[in-house]
Amino acid sequence: MYSMANCLLMMKDYVLAVDAYHTVIKYYPQQEPQLLSGIGRIFLQIGDIKTAEKYFQDVEKVTHKLDGLQSQIMVLMNRAFLHLGQNNFAEAHRFFTEILRIDSSNAVANNNAAVCLLYLGKLKDSLRQLEGMVQQDPKHYLHESVLFNLTTMYELESSRSMQKKQALLEAVAIKEGDSFNTQCLKLG
Repeated sequence: MYSMANCLLMMKDYVLAVDAYHTVIKYYPQQEPQLLSGIGRIFLQIGDIKTAEKYFQDVEKVTHKLDGLQSQIMVLMNRAFLHLGQNNFAEAHRFFTEILRIDSSNAVANNNAAVCLLYLGKLKDSLRQLEGMVQQDPKHYLHESVLFNLTTMYELESSRSMQKKQALLEAVAIKEGDSFNTQCLKLG
């Protein structure tokens, strides 16, 4: 059922995907917070901020009973994404930064915090954050979404963007070999 829901999501049949995820919740209630978060993000993706917010509030009610950093991070991540969906980049950045205080290696929070900085007009800070991530732990951070954002920032920042992209390609080649999809580097 979960695989079917994921396929429906990839096919952009959001109504059926949400129904399928609700069915999965019935069979796996222990996964409710994660699935409700995912459903909320689907609604964010299609621009229905109000419904997304309702799902994120449901997540907070469910996780309120739970302990642990993962629940706390999930709630903070949902709040950050909600602010992103509302184009409130300063608040989104604040929540992503709070997640990073709890888990400094959270790739999603790191990447999105850098994107928020970009939208706040802080290109240099944004670049510094992404480059620092990639240099600090290439195995953990050299993946498509980080690299796509980094190459986009290189294009905005420098006339030497092609040389910088080539350097990223070399780093990726060392880590991944030929199996990596280099389209995210926007080389040509």
